[in-house]
Amino acid sequence: YTSLCGTSMASPTVCGLGALLLQDFRQQYPGAPDFRNSTLKVLLAHTAEDLGNPGPDYQFGYGSVRVVPAVDLLRAGYFLEAELDHGQVYSVVVIVQPGDDQLKVTIAWDDPPGTPNVNPVLVNDLDVIVYDAANQPYYAWTLNPASPASPAVRTEPDRVNNIEQVVIDNPAPGAYRVEVRGHNVVEGPQVFSLAATPELIDCSSQGLAS
Repeated sequence: YTSLCGTSMASPTVCGLGALLLQDFRQQYPGAPDFRNSTLKVLLAHTAEDLGNPGPDYQFGYGSVRVVPAVDLLRAGYFLEAELDHGQVYSVVVIVQPGDDQLKVTIAWDDPPGTPNVNPVLVNDLDVIVYDAANQPYYAWTLNPASPASPAVRTEPDRVNNIEQVVIDNPAPGAYRVEVRGHNVVEGPQVFSLAATPELIDCSSQGLAS
């Protein structure tokens, strides 16, 4: 026996974990269409064990995947798939109870193919922003490509990636409004996936009942 570490070993491991998630999804939601690629991505990234600098980084991404928390998230139903066009906003609510030590929201989407050798490479740009009861905004993690070793910050919208994550540590109890915005949807509508904890409430167009 020997221990090896690298993408050649990680790829089949994550593939197998994805197969387990799909199997459990089919058991939990019989008759529903299989979840999208972007949903698998948010389930794994949302529940990954953070490594390296806090938040995403260029060495570990969003961390090391953990299938048990991912299955728990799947069974709790704290995820969804929806779509947005340019300028549209999709809103949900996340409930934080006393004792909850973190609020986390992750979105991802399968971006249309871009033009080779053109920068920026992102075709459709969505943003996720969380608002507390005082309407204070909380932004997703962003990295500085010019300084790869610098920790991620949470000071502005992400204009680079097709996966974004907002984390609020030690949040005050209450209801938080999550907005996914179609900032620049060139080829729409854009389908996206979202996961949120500790408790996701997907409100209808009739409003919120509390």
